[in-house]
Amino acid sequence: MNNLVGKNIKVILLDWDDNLVDTFGAKSKGHKYIANTYYGIRLTDDDIKKHWGIPHKSLISILYDTYDHELAMKRVLKHHAEFPKTAYPETAEVLKTLKDNGYFVGVVTATNRISLDYDIESMKLTGLFDYTQTEEDTDYHKPNPKVFDPAIEWLKTHDVQLNEVLYLGDGLHDMKAALGAGFQFIGTARGFVSVKQFNEQGTQAINHIGELIQES
Repeated sequence: MNNLVGKNIKVILLDWDDNLVDTFGAKSKGHKYIANTYYGIRLTDDDIKKHWGIPHKSLISILYDTYDHELAMKRVLKHHAEFPKTAYPETAEVLKTLKDNGYFVGVVTATNRISLDYDIESMKLTGLFDYTQTEEDTDYHKPNPKVFDPAIEWLKTHDVQLNEVLYLGDGLHDMKAALGAGFQFIGTARGFVSVKQFNEQGTQAINHIGELIQES
């Protein structure tokens, strides 16, 4: 481990999509296919990026221009396995190292429970998380700090203070939510925000989560 993680940190929470797993690369293709096949809509990467990071239910409603979320979700699930996410090469090693070093490790994500559970099992990451929170667990979403309310309730059961938590995410909305909740934060430049852009906001950042466990 290096000095990126403060000595007082007990819990490391992470965003899932485009932080631990390559989501946009796979799912953008899936959204394009479903939008064109079922709704006659031709999406571009830019169309999807405009709304990327919002809760999944809202995302598919906007991309497919439909209020019938139930039907849209059925179509997404039908083709889910055809456009699989992949874990970044360093993900499993980072998670195992954090666990071996005594940290509680969790995920707070806007993706849905079905998708997250499927990903964790298919990527053989089962058993590496002490806490998982998905879209269904809160009515709030980043950048609103209240998105972390369920996680904070869980932290209380382990006698963890807010300043003993580190959150890692790839977006400025992650940063605003985490800092607003009283957590420490490190940005990851896997997604659409660069290290420089995070630094300009006054927060530290790394290129990918693998740097978290590299010796300094």
